[in-house]
Amino acid sequence: MYPHICYACKINNAIKNNAFCISCLADISFTDHFLIRDNELIRRIMGRVEIEHGAALHYFHKEGKVQDVIHALKYRNTPQVGIMLGRAFGYCYQDSKLFPNADIIIPIPIQYKRLQKRGYNQSYMIAKGINEVTQIPIGDKFLVKDKKLVSQTKKIRSDRFDNVLTSFVLNNGDMLVGKRVLIVDDVLTTGATVEAAITKLQEVDDITIQVGVLALALD
Repeated sequence: MYPHICYACKINNAIKNNAFCISCLADISFTDHFLIRDNELIRRIMGRVEIEHGAALHYFHKEGKVQDVIHALKYRNTPQVGIMLGRAFGYCYQDSKLFPNADIIIPIPIQYKRLQKRGYNQSYMIAKGINEVTQIPIGDKFLVKDKKLVSQTKKIRSDRFDNVLTSFVLNNGDMLVGKRVLIVDDVLTTGATVEAAITKLQEVDDITIQVGVLALALD
């Protein structure tokens, strides 16, 4: 019944069904990934894996407004932010000629202890927002976390990849044979997590993989 405050500036009322106010929305960076086949996200993960297409909705700058909103989603118990931003991604996805509609959305899983502490998987909330726009079903049981990860903070990219890859377990892969899947995550930095998820899913025959994230880290 009451307008919610912008999750970026925390001062102005946010636009209806949006995480940002008008002022912040005009100030944040959107990507052109939904229009450009050879974009920064694809270049960051190319090499070991192949994808049909990939896109980030925003650019992520340290101390920037997109960071504030992502941090609200991950650390301030605001799962609704993921749904709002997921809807925004979903509208761009629907309008993009580079993204044929996927059969299934697969959110990047998080550790069980982190899920218990946070109460939700932020990537699942993003997927839920995309689902509300596109009606593409969510398959959050296909890719799960098997064990506690060693801290990624001081690891180089190749070590991060190996660390994450061994933590992913693929369930019921036979149900994904011949399917087009959209992997969803919040922020892509080194690309190791998404790359490991793609590698695991590529164990499935005749699978087509797309990638969607809310933001691409530039700093």
